[in-house]
Amino acid sequence: MTSHNALDSPDHYGVAWIAALPIERAAAKAMLDEEHAPPTGFVRHETDANVYTWGRVGEHNIVIASLAAGVYGTTSAATTASSLLASLPSIRVGLLVGIGGGIARPDEDYDIRLGDVVVSQPDGTTGGVCQYDLIKAKSGDRRERKGFLRPPPTVLLNALASIQADHESTDSKVPNFLQQMLKKNPKMNRRSKQSPGYIHQGTDNDRLFQPSCDHVPGSDCRGCDTADEVKRDARDTTDPEIHYGTIASGNSLVKDAATRDRIVADIGEDCICFEMEAAGLMNHFPCLVIRGICDYADSHKNDRWQRYASATAAAYTKELLAYVPVQEVQETKRALDVLNQKLDSVQQTTDSIQADLRTEKIERWLRPPDPSTNANHARELRHEGTGAWLLKNPVFQEWHSGARRYLWLHGLAGCGKTVLSATVLDHLVKGNDRRILSFFFDFSDTAKQTVDAMLRSLAFQLYRGRARSAGVLDASFQAHQDGRNQLATKTLSDVLFKMLAVQKKVSIVLDALDESRTRADLLLWIKDVVSRPRAWATLVTVVHAAGKELHLAHFSVKEYLLRDERFNIAIASIPIARTCLTYLTDINCNHEEIKRDFPMARFAAEVWTYYATFAQASENMVQTTVKFLEEEVTFQRWARLYQSDSPWDDDPGPPRGSRLYYACFAGLIAPAKVLISKGADVNAQGGIYGNALQAASSKGHQEIVRLLLDKGADVNAQGGFYGNALQAALSEEHQEIVKLLLDKGADVNAQGGFYGNALQAALSEEHQEFVKLLLDKGADVNAQGGDYGNALQAASWRGHQEIVKLLLDKGADVNAQGGKYGNVLQTASWEGHQEIVKLLLDKGADEADVNAQGGKYGNALQTASWEGHQEIVKLLLDKGADVNAQGGKYGNALQAASWRGHQEIVKLLLDKGADVNAQGGLYGNALQTASWKGHQEIVKLLLDKGADVNAQGGKYGNALQTASSKGHQEIVKLLLDKGADINAQGGPYGNALQTASWRGHQEIVKLLLDKGADVNAQGGLYGNALQTASWKGHQEIVKLLLDKGADVNAQGGPYRNALQTASWKGHQEIVILLLDKGADVNAQGGVYGNALQAASSNGHHEIVKLFESRGAITSSLKRSSSRIPGNLAKRLRPMVPESFDQMANRD
Repeated sequence: MTSHNALDSPDHYGVAWIAALPIERAAAKAMLDEEHAPPTGFVRHETDANVYTWGRVGEHNIVIASLAAGVYGTTSAATTASSLLASLPSIRVGLLVGIGGGIARPDEDYDIRLGDVVVSQPDGTTGGVCQYDLIKAKSGDRRERKGFLRPPPTVLLNALASIQADHESTDSKVPNFLQQMLKKNPKMNRRSKQSPGYIHQGTDNDRLFQPSCDHVPGSDCRGCDTADEVKRDARDTTDPEIHYGTIASGNSLVKDAATRDRIVADIGEDCICFEMEAAGLMNHFPCLVIRGICDYADSHKNDRWQRYASATAAAYTKELLAYVPVQEVQETKRALDVLNQKLDSVQQTTDSIQADLRTEKIERWLRPPDPSTNANHARELRHEGTGAWLLKNPVFQEWHSGARRYLWLHGLAGCGKTVLSATVLDHLVKGNDRRILSFFFDFSDTAKQTVDAMLRSLAFQLYRGRARSAGVLDASFQAHQDGRNQLATKTLSDVLFKMLAVQKKVSIVLDALDESRTRADLLLWIKDVVSRPRAWATLVTVVHAAGKELHLAHFSVKEYLLRDERFNIAIASIPIARTCLTYLTDINCNHEEIKRDFPMARFAAEVWTYYATFAQASENMVQTTVKFLEEEVTFQRWARLYQSDSPWDDDPGPPRGSRLYYACFAGLIAPAKVLISKGADVNAQGGIYGNALQAASSKGHQEIVRLLLDKGADVNAQGGFYGNALQAALSEEHQEIVKLLLDKGADVNAQGGFYGNALQAALSEEHQEFVKLLLDKGADVNAQGGDYGNALQAASWRGHQEIVKLLLDKGADVNAQGGKYGNVLQTASWEGHQEIVKLLLDKGADEADVNAQGGKYGNALQTASWEGHQEIVKLLLDKGADVNAQGGKYGNALQAASWRGHQEIVKLLLDKGADVNAQGGLYGNALQTASWKGHQEIVKLLLDKGADVNAQGGKYGNALQTASSKGHQEIVKLLLDKGADINAQGGPYGNALQTASWRGHQEIVKLLLDKGADVNAQGGLYGNALQTASWKGHQEIVKLLLDKGADVNAQGGPYRNALQTASWKGHQEIVILLLDKGADVNAQGGVYGNALQAASSNGHHEIVKLFESRGAITSSLKRSSSRIPGNLAKRLRPMVPESFDQMANRD
C-alpha cells in the first residue's frame, strides 16, 4: 500500500467503513489499495471524537471510522455514525465490518465455521438486522419483534445480488486478498503470546459444542468434554465461506448457549450471527453489516480467532466494493439526507442527526411503565358485553361529551372496575376523536405504584403518539442535558400539563388508585388536573378495599393500623421496616439470582426507608438501620436493587453516593447523626444530587440541612443535578431551607447545575418571592448561564410576566445576547407571549432592539413569522422591525412565513413592504420556498405581488423546477400561466422537464411538454430528459418523451446516450423500447464506450444477448470490471453536482 497526498476535498469520500475494535481497524486498513492523508478542507465537528483513516479501495475513496476505545454497543455505534456524518456530510453509504458470534446449526444446513463471513440480508420481515433486546414478551409465552430496522441502501443490495450470482460459478477473492494482506504486512502473519496472528487458527481449534455443554474454566477448551462436541464433516479447504441472513444485534454480550438459542427462537431460523453495534446504525445510517465469525456465541468464547475473523470480514468487504459502481454511490442519497433532519447549525448537527432516535432516548430517559399489560389482562377476563351498561349511562355520556371534567368509579375490590376501565379504553379508541392515555396502579408491580411512575407513563404515551405536544418533552429532554439528568416529579407534572395544554382533546383513564403508595400526592394531582381550564377529561377508578392476594397483605395491615385508634403509623412502621431490612439482609445469593428468585426484594429495597423515617423514635430501629447501611454487603445489595435518588432505574449498579448521602436523601436524621458521629464525611461527593446537603435540600429535610451545616457541610459545594444546595431548594420550593442556606452564606451568584444559577432556578416555577429574595441578597440580574442565557430570557420563555417586570426594574439588560433564542425578544416572540413582547418594547430608552440579530431565526420578526404569531408580527412591525432584515435559517421573515404556510402573515409582511423577490436563505426566495412546500395560495399571493417567476437561486434553481420536483402539479400550472420559462436552465437537473422525468411525475412531464418544453434540451446531470428517465427506469415517461420527439440517439451526460444509460442500469424493457425507436446499438462514447460494454460491465447478461441479436459489434466487448475507470471517475467527479434526491430530504 502506498501513501498519497491528501485529496482536495472531503466530499470525494462517499463510503464509510466503521470498525469497532482496534483489530478490526487494522484489518480494514490492511485492505486499502492506497492510504491518504486527511483531505484538504476537512473540519472535524466539535462533538466528533472518532478516529479516521483515509484511503482508496479500487475506485472508491473510503474513510475508516472507529468507535471510542473500549466502548461497544448500539448506542456507541449510533454516536460514532452521528459524529461521522456531522464531520463528513458527503458520505453516501456505510459498511459496518468486524467480528461476530456465529449461530452454527449443521443439521439445519447452517454449517458456519470460525473465520467464515456473515452478511446481513433483508428477508421481508427484517432489514437484515434485528435488535434482540427489542423482543417483546406476549401472553402465552409468545414473543414478538418490536420495531423494524431499515435495510441497507439499494446500491449495496444490488452489489450483494451480483456477488452472490458470481460466487455460484466462480471462487471468492477473499483468500487472494488475505494472501496479499499478509505479503504486504508480514507482522500480521506472525504468531506470538500477544497475538495469534491474522491467519487461520487451525481446524483443531474450531470446536462446536452441544448447547448443554458449559465451558470448563481455562484459556481454551482442552478441559471440555469431547463427547459433547458436535461432529461436522471436514471441509476441503480452510478458505472462509460466505453466509447471508439475519444478524441479531443488541447491547448485551451473548455468551451462553441457552440465551443464544432463546433469542434465535424469537428472531427466526434465518438468524445466523450475533453482534453489538448494527442496531444502533441501521435506522440512522444506511449500511451493510459484514461479520467475520470468531466464536459461537456460547460460554466457550475466546480471543484466538478474532484477528483472523476481522481479516476475512475486511477481505470480503474489499471484494464486495468491486461490485458497487462508483457512479451509483454518487447518485445514492447522502446518509445525512436519509435522516431527513432539520440541521439548525453546526453545533446542533449531532443532535439533529439522531432526531429519529428521540423516542427511544425519551423512553430510556423516562423508563415509563407499560399500562398495556394490565389492560390486556383485564380484556382477557372480560366477557362479551361486559360494561355496556356503563357506556349507555347518561353520566358516562356526559363525561364523554365533555360536559363533565371527570368520572369517578368506586366499589369493593373484585367487583370489576379494572375490566370496566379496559372497556372504556376500547370504547374511546373506537371513537378516534381524541388522544387516549391510561395508567393502572398495581400492587404486584413496584414500578406502577407512584405518581412519578404514572406521570412518566402518561407523558411517554402522549409523546409516542407523535402528538403536537412532543416538542415540549423534547425541549425538557434537552434541558436536562439530553437525558443525563432526571426530572423531579413536580417538574415532570408541569411538563405533562404543558403537553396536554397544546392537545385539542385528551382522555385520561386511571385505574386502582388505592394501589398507589403515594395516594395523597395522587389526589392532589387529580385535583390540579380537573381544576385547570382545558378540554381534557379524566376517568378515575378507585378501589375501596385491597385485593385478596397474599402479597397485598402489607397494604391491608397498614390500612387497618391507621384506622384503629389503638395504633399509629410510627408504631406500625417499626416491624414493617425491620421486616424489609431482615429480608434484604438474609438473602444470600448474587444480584441476578435475587432479581430472578426474590421478586419482593426490589419492593423491600424501595420502601424500607419510607417506614424507617417513621420508626426513628425507636433506638433499636435506628441501630438496625445504621448497621444495615454500614455493612458493605447489605449496602451494596440494596444499592444494586434500588437507589432512592434514581427510582426510575431498574438496575442502578453500585451505589453512586455515600451512606450518609442516602440517609439524608431519605430524611433519616437519627441514622444520619450516628453516621456523622462515626466519622462520615459531610462533604463527600457522589449521587445524583452531588452531596448530602444538596440531596437533603432537594427533598425538603430542613433539620437534616441544619445538622449538616452545623457539622461543617460546605454550603457552596458544587456538583450534582442542581449544581448546589441553594439551587436545589429553590427549584423544589423549600422556602425555609432557602433562607437557612442564605443565612449560612450560600453564594447567590454561584454558577453551575441544571439551571445555571440560583436566580434561574427560582424562575423555574414562577417563584416571584424567591426572585425578590435573591435580588435583595445581591443576585446578578444579568448573570449568564443555563439554557436560556440569563434570567430575563428564562422568565420570558416561561411567560412569567410579573417576574419579567421585576427583573427589568432591577436593571436586567433587555438586549443581552445568548441562550438558545439569541435574545429575550426572540424568546418571547417564539413562545407567543405577546404581553411580554409589548413590555420589552415599551421600556423607553432601555427598550429592546426590535432588529437585534442572533439565534436560530435571525431576529424576532422571523421568529414570530415562523411560529405563526400574527399579533406579535404586527406589534414588531409597528415598533419598527425591518421587514426585509436578512439572517437566520430562512433568510428573512417572508421566507419563514411562506415555508410554514402562514398566509395571513405573508399578506401582512407584503403589505408592510417585504421585498417579494429578496434573495437568501435555504430556498433562494419566498416563491421557491412556497413552491417547495406546496402552499398554492401563498404562491398565488406572491405572484400577484410581483414575485419574479423566473428568479434564479436557491438549491433548486427556480420555482418551476422546485414545484416539478415535488410533484405539485397545480403550482406548476400556475407558474406557467404566470410566464415561467419552461426551458429555463439551472439547478441540479438542468430544467423542469428533466427534473420531473427524474422524479417520475408523469402528469407534470405531459403538462410541460404540452406547454412547449424542449424535449431535447441539453444540460443537467444526465444530459437530457430521455437519459434521466432511462436512468431511473420510468418506462412510461420514456415512451412519452419519445412520442413527443425526443432524439433517441442524443449525445450528452456521463453515459453519452439513453441506450447506454438504460443498459448500465439493467432496465431491459426500456432498452427494447429505445432499440425499437431506432437507438444506435453501436453508438460510441460515455463512461463504458458503448451500450454493450455498459450492460456487460454491470452483469446484465440478458441485455447483452439482446444486443447481440440486434447487431451489436461484439468484438468491442472486452472483459470489464463494474467500476468506472479511474481516469474517467476523476474527470466526472467535479462535474457531478449533488443529486436532486439527495437534497430533497435535507429539510
